[in-house]
Amino acid sequence: MRNDRSIGAPVSRRSFLRASTTAGLLLPTAGGMTLLLTGCGGDDDKVNADGSLNGSYMTASGMTLSFVETMVAKERGFFSEFGLALDIKGGQGTATAIQAVLGGSADLTRANGINAIIAVANEDAPFVSIASVRQKSQFEVVSLPNKPIRNPAELAGRTCGIVSTGGATENLLDVMLINAGVNPKSVKRPVTGVGTAAYELARKGDVDAWICVNTDRATIQKDVGEVVFFSTDDFAPMPSDSYNTSAKMVESGSDMPVKFLAGVLKAIDYASKEANWDQVINDLRKYNPEADPAQARAELPLLVESWLAAGPDKALEMNEQTWLKGQESLVKAKLVKSAAPIDKLINRSYLERARNL
Repeated sequence: MRNDRSIGAPVSRRSFLRASTTAGLLLPTAGGMTLLLTGCGGDDDKVNADGSLNGSYMTASGMTLSFVETMVAKERGFFSEFGLALDIKGGQGTATAIQAVLGGSADLTRANGINAIIAVANEDAPFVSIASVRQKSQFEVVSLPNKPIRNPAELAGRTCGIVSTGGATENLLDVMLINAGVNPKSVKRPVTGVGTAAYELARKGDVDAWICVNTDRATIQKDVGEVVFFSTDDFAPMPSDSYNTSAKMVESGSDMPVKFLAGVLKAIDYASKEANWDQVINDLRKYNPEADPAQARAELPLLVESWLAAGPDKALEMNEQTWLKGQESLVKAKLVKSAAPIDKLINRSYLERARNL
C-alpha cells in the first residue's frame, strides 16, 4: 500500500471558495455543506508554565512522508527548542486544511501554491503563505516510451490523466496547454488518481499520458516499467507547496510562525542527511504505523531534492517572482479573475526572523 499521498480527496479547488460576504467566507466542507468562516484564527497565544507557546498544524492530507519534516521537528525536539509545543493533525484535503486555518481550528497548514493564489486572488481569503517547503514541483507528465509525450504541445487532441477534477493537476494541465498555444478543451482529462494504475491505463491505450507525483513515477520506473516524463515546472512554473497561516495570525504579532519555521529548518537539515534516515522513518511511523519503511527510504531522496532544489542555504525560501509569474499564468488561463498584490499572497518576514533564532 502506498503511504505518501500529498493529494487529498477529489474536492474541486475551483469551487472550494465559492462565495464571500461581509460577514465571512462560505466554503464547502468535505461533505458538501457550507461553513461560514470569519477568519477567527490567530487568537492570543496560550503560554505554558515553561514559557512555551501552544500551536497547531494541519497537514494537507493525512500523516504521510510528504509531511515528515514537521514530525521530525517535533520528535527530535526542534520545536520545543524554540519554545513551541505543536500539535500536528492530519488533514483530509487541501480545502479542509485551508478551512481549518481560516476557522481557527489550526494555526498553520500547508497548501499548493495554486490553491493559495486562487483562494486569495479570487475570494480575498485572509490566507497568507509564509514559506515554501518544496522548491520545485512534485508533479510530472508521464507517458510510455512507445508513445512518448515530451511537451504539452504534443497533448493536443489527446488524453491526459489527472489526479482529481478541478485540483492542482488539472489547473497545471490547463496552464501548460495555454502556454503552449493548445486549446485546453482539445485534451480529454479522465481522473487516473494516484499510484501505478495510470500506467496500466496507458498500456491499454485509455490515456496517452498522465500527471502524477514524482514519487509515483519513480515507483513505476523501479517496479513496473520504463516511462518518459517531464516536470510541470518546465512549462508552467508555479510556487509549489507552502506553509500558510491566517491574516489574523499576522495581525496578532504572534511569534508562533517564527518558532514553527525555525524548528522546520532544523528538521530539514537533519532529515536531509542519509545517516539520519532510519530515525526519520521511525518518526514517520510514530504518526503512521502503516508506512512501509522500504518505500519511505526509496522516496526520501526525491523529497530531500524538493526541499533543497534552490540550494542548501535557501531551504523554505519564497521566490517572489515565481509567485508573481505563477499568478500571471493563472490569470491568463482564466483560473484567477484578477491578480492579488504580492503582499497579500506571501509574507517572508517570519522566515527571515526564524533564520536568526
